[in-house]
Amino acid sequence: MEGQLLWMLIVQLIVIFLVAICLLFFMLKKLAGRTQLPSDGSKSILITAADTLIGTQIAKHLATIGFRVFAGVGDVNSKAATRLRLNGSPWLHIIPLDVTKDDSLNHAIKAVREHFHAGEKGLWAVMHLAGTGVKTTKIHVGDDEQQLRTALEVTVVGMLRLIRSCLPHLSAAKGRLIILGADDGMSLGLRVWGSGAIGVTHGVWTAARFAAEGLAAGLRAQLRPHGVPVISLHPDAYYAQRINEFPLPYPNAYGKKSSEPIIRSISTGEDETKGVTLDDCGPEVEILSSYAMRAIEESILSTNPHQTYVLTPSTSSRIKSMLIAFSPTCISTSILKQHKLANVGYEYAV
Repeated sequence: MEGQLLWMLIVQLIVIFLVAICLLFFMLKKLAGRTQLPSDGSKSILITAADTLIGTQIAKHLATIGFRVFAGVGDVNSKAATRLRLNGSPWLHIIPLDVTKDDSLNHAIKAVREHFHAGEKGLWAVMHLAGTGVKTTKIHVGDDEQQLRTALEVTVVGMLRLIRSCLPHLSAAKGRLIILGADDGMSLGLRVWGSGAIGVTHGVWTAARFAAEGLAAGLRAQLRPHGVPVISLHPDAYYAQRINEFPLPYPNAYGKKSSEPIIRSISTGEDETKGVTLDDCGPEVEILSSYAMRAIEESILSTNPHQTYVLTPSTSSRIKSMLIAFSPTCISTSILKQHKLANVGYEYAV
């Protein structure tokens, strides 16, 4: 009897030891597989649609931790662009960028190239966040086809134009392309957007994002010889809805030229604000949690990044979403009713 207890104790100790070794190996691998954070803006990142809520938050965060961020915005005179400029980081630059126009892309890339550090080979990362989102509370009947065309033009064709313009600079620095993809497919979001429970306009958003995922899958094979990985950020149900509902921090300013410019593009050589304070730019809204921001950091810093990273508020939220996804239809349907929205209109962040 005592011999059996002794053997059981030995087996338990061996198991504990092996688990500890595995955990230590995992931690060391993660630490060794991360690029050191730049402290002097020596690594450059280009972000499209930086005047959206998610784009603004990501751009400010990456500039804060030491990356040189080129924030592409639809209107350099908007309050969103002004808030970015007033962030105070010397590594954050505002540039006008419309991914649906080749001329705009060419001018943006030229502005980025002119601000490279001496010896900097190219772009460390390009983040394609441009897409569509809900802005107004009305929708005109019959606009569905036009909305889909516009969504695909911005999200998918815009991605193709973007990588075509940036590939030489990404390849030179062995950088990476990061896109905002579709729902991760393992959460409530798949049922919310796929079921049509909250309106056809959200179906447009979903269709465009899944099309972007398809293009990203093809680009992975094409860009592999160039040493450029393609990474997808998958919002869970919570973020998929938030990103779609609130794409722009200051909708009254977006797409409208102010009578007196608030901020100028770096391509003009002038980037000074004119007596504008953060209070003039409206309230600051952050969508992504620190947990989700860590996933984004991992996608940028990892020397061997995964193909996909899930953006979720927390570990517990992720577990709840997965449980709901595999729950009986009667339970998921009752939850879907809580997410049902009225018909809405679209604003396009390019």
